[in-house]
Amino acid sequence: MDYNKKIDFSSLATYIDCPRKFLFQYIFHFRSVRPNIHLIFGSCWHYGLEIVYKSLQENQKTISIIEATEISQKEFNMLWEIIGEPHFSDHDLIFPKSPGHAHNMYHKYWEYYLKNEDADKKIIAVESSFSISLDSFEQGLPNYIGRQDLIFQLPDGTLEIIDHKTAKALWATTLAGFESSYQTDGYLTSGYLYYDSIPKMTYSIAFCQKSKIDFQRFTIVKRQAALEQFLSELVHKVKTILTDLTLLSEYSQVLKNRNDILPIFHRSPGYACTAYMSKCPYFDLCLIRSNPLLWQNNPPQGYSINEWDPDLHDLEMRRKLAEIN
Repeated sequence: MDYNKKIDFSSLATYIDCPRKFLFQYIFHFRSVRPNIHLIFGSCWHYGLEIVYKSLQENQKTISIIEATEISQKEFNMLWEIIGEPHFSDHDLIFPKSPGHAHNMYHKYWEYYLKNEDADKKIIAVESSFSISLDSFEQGLPNYIGRQDLIFQLPDGTLEIIDHKTAKALWATTLAGFESSYQTDGYLTSGYLYYDSIPKMTYSIAFCQKSKIDFQRFTIVKRQAALEQFLSELVHKVKTILTDLTLLSEYSQVLKNRNDILPIFHRSPGYACTAYMSKCPYFDLCLIRSNPLLWQNNPPQGYSINEWDPDLHDLEMRRKLAEIN
């Protein structure tokens, strides 16, 4: 992805978490060759919901709970066949993140929301892309891009943005993390710019557990001053990233010796290395070599080069789904 033209939340959040991780993941494009069941299941779950909500947008209140479950499961299975099945053919081994468990979760989800909490809400948009121009703040800055899962209009006329998540459990820091997230602020800002009204932001979490099926929604409301503060911080962070990228071109030529210290894309040792009780995927790379430029264009065993672009990723996924249909 050309960060002089656009930047998304995933890239920005990674840089804020650890600039060195951003370098490995989004500039060197190092990705683990081992598939991530959490990401794959989350993508399939999300896609199943998307198709039902699009059907509801066209024919609101004409789908039963059983029909919604069947549609969701069919679409989940289609995407699973592309990105899940090649890696996880024995579904029993990955319970509860398996197609069978997803079916039970979909039924409970639609029971939970279709005829109850969401019954009086009007669907405004599903999978709605947005782009916030930062060039108006300072010339030469990229657009901040994203995609909103779902936008409701509530009975009182206000708007609500829904973002679907899957999780193993509810952590003590979950809500605080959502409140301070640039994803929240970016979505609320885009809603304000596109609809001239600050919407609510709701995270809809589906818990994948062996013992039970459960769902929680957390709604966040912010004032205009908070969005203005976000835009100011966003411009600062993006300028820092662009500065590092400009210097990287120079340092890549002159700092290739083993003991060179790279004065950009610094590490953030500590929490970022072991967040949520698991090691950062680049933890060993940081320990083995202090100079990350020695890895450039030469990923070690267990990694491959796979460039991330959210727009191209979405187009490729939908192309493969169209081939199955």
